[in-house]
Parts: sequence; C-alpha cells; structure tokens
Amino acid sequence: MRNLYHLCVASHNEVLFRDESDFLAFTNLMALAAYKTNEELLADALMSTHYHLAVMSHDPAPFISSLRHSYGRYFNYKYNRTGRLGPKGFFQTRIDGMKHRNAALSYILRNGLHHAQSPTPFGYRHCTINSVFNKEMGRSKERHLITSRSEIATYLPRHAVFPDHYVMNEDGVFIRESFMEIPQLELLFVTPRGFLYQMNRLSDEVWQKEQLEENPNEPPVTLNTIERPFDKKSVLSMLECEKGFKYDASKMNDVAVCNIIDNQLIKRYKKASVYALDETQKNKIAQVLKNDFRIPQYQINRCLVCGHLG
Repeated sequence: MRNLYHLCVASHNEVLFRDESDFLAFTNLMALAAYKTNEELLADALMSTHYHLAVMSHDPAPFISSLRHSYGRYFNYKYNRTGRLGPKGFFQTRIDGMKHRNAALSYILRNGLHHAQSPTPFGYRHCTINSVFNKEMGRSKERHLITSRSEIATYLPRHAVFPDHYVMNEDGVFIRESFMEIPQLELLFVTPRGFLYQMNRLSDEVWQKEQLEENPNEPPVTLNTIERPFDKKSVLSMLECEKGFKYDASKMNDVAVCNIIDNQLIKRYKKASVYALDETQKNKIAQVLKNDFRIPQYQINRCLVCGHLG
C-alpha cells in the first residue's frame, strides 16, 4: 500500500533555479523520475531555494535520488559547476488521514503566496495549483499540445524513457495533467468549492483542531511542519503573506537577480557563469547589486553563491 509523503529539498545558500528555463527543465526531469521509479505525484511547488512535492509512494527515496541526480547533472553542465547541488538529504513526512492530507496539500499548493511570490496562490506559475479543476475554474481553453514522441524527445535528455500519455505544451514542458495524479488530487478536495475554500483559508487553530479530531495521535500539519527547513521568523512572515498584503510586484525575486548577474554583470569579467568568478570579482558584483539595485545582502549571497559575504 502506498502512503502520502510530503518531500522537501532545500538549499538556502545557493539557488536551485537561476532562470525560467531551469524550472521547466526540472519539471520534465521530475516527470521522467516519477515514471522511472513508478511513483504517483500529486502536487509540487518549485521555489528558487527549495521545492515541495506530494507523492504516493512505498518509499520516495529512489525517486528523490533519481530526480536530484538528473537535475544536478543538468544544472552543473549548464553553469559549469561541479559537485552535489544542495545539501545532502531531504525532508520527508508521511501524512495520514483525510484532514491531514488536505492540510499538507493546501500548504504545498499555496507556497507561492507564502513566499510572497504572488498576491494569491493562483498567481504562481511553477506549481500544480493551476492544473486542478481546470474545467470548473474556466481554464479549459484549447492549448497547442505536443503529442509526437519524436518531437517530445527533442526537448529531453538523450535516451529519456517516457510513456505515451505524457504530452508537452508549446514550450516543450510536460503538462502536469499528463504526469501527475490530478483526478486523485481533486477527489481529496471533493469539490471545486471545497478546493477554493482550502486555497483561501487562513492558518488558524480551527485547522489544527479539525486534524486532531480526525486523529488525536497524529500531530496536525501546519506551516511549521511543511516549511521545516525555515526558521520561526520566516514562518511567521509566511503566515502574514496569507493575508495577501506582503506581495510587492516591484521587488526583484531571485530569478530576476540571477538574470542581472548572469546576463549583465559577469560579462564584465568575461566569465561563462557565476561559478567561474573569483572572490574579488564576486565582492565587486555584490557591491553593484547592493548599491545600484538595492538588493538585500542575504539575497545577494544565495544568487551570487557567496555565503561568506555580509
């Protein structure tokens, strides 16, 4: 029997995704890893420094190992980098009970909101949320899909193995509806109305109480348990984001900062990537980011891969 697991891989000192194409490549590799290890993916949320996954599995370790290896190889090749991407290990929590499952899935799907990357959960692109109840949510407009296996293969690593029901969008990315268990995810939320309620409710004691009533011996799923890699101060900030007032469209996210570094600043030193810069060059770029673009030091550190600065 498969169990529902929440998985999280975090890398706070170095971003995992430097541009939009990295998110897209990861999505394809996630789909391939799920098929390779025979796992059932229910939900995902991909952020610059970490990602959350919900998977029905006997043991998710082989899946995560395959995904981290394939994406690490892609990332290292693209950015002339070596070594493991992100710290060793990952966070894993088995989720039992309907109320507990709904809470865990809701927190995953609302991740863009919690990290102030969008004004609502539905505004964040790299997440399963906009693949749920598509017809009922008015998102069933006709799309150009790539169904030819030979054409799909051109967007994937050589010798990639995938089933016939995997299809891509016009960007060459597997659509989540084709490789994730979206019908099963929808059943857990029961109705579109129930789904919308979970996406918009605020974290409170009632949500915890519902879970404890379901199973007093099972700790309730909260933002603290889902965002376990983050400290208490960060989690409190995420709770504030739920109210929808902390999103700032003018604030540059990590991808925007990496774009400035990768496409503008490193050219001054004729380097192929940020990983080819020496310490002196990184310090000079850090000063430009801080003085000219008003980027906070902690964001500079992870985008420039220089945790010692500050």
